[in-house]
Amino acid sequence: MIKVKIKTEGKTWNIPLPYALLNISTSILCSKFLWRNIDKQINKHAEKKAVRFLPLDQKIMKPLLKELIQELKNYKNHVLIDIKTEDGTEVIVKL
Repeated sequence: MIKVKIKTEGKTWNIPLPYALLNISTSILCSKFLWRNIDKQINKHAEKKAVRFLPLDQKIMKPLLKELIQELKNYKNHVLIDIKTEDGTEVIVKL
């Protein structure tokens, strides 16, 4: 599970992202239905026909993203991001 922790002046938010949710998101992101509709909307609002901005085919991208999520599971308790801004806001992303 990826844990996102956001601290501001008086509030703290903890956002858990289970790997199952990431896998579902990967399936949605790589669906032909989604990209077909994105292309329709781009071409509908563009002056000329747009080139698809997703460089990889969904058949290639989906297994790569699934493999990436599987690999993240091997690095439990590692901190990916630990940022503190001048105004005191802090963001921590931990596996």
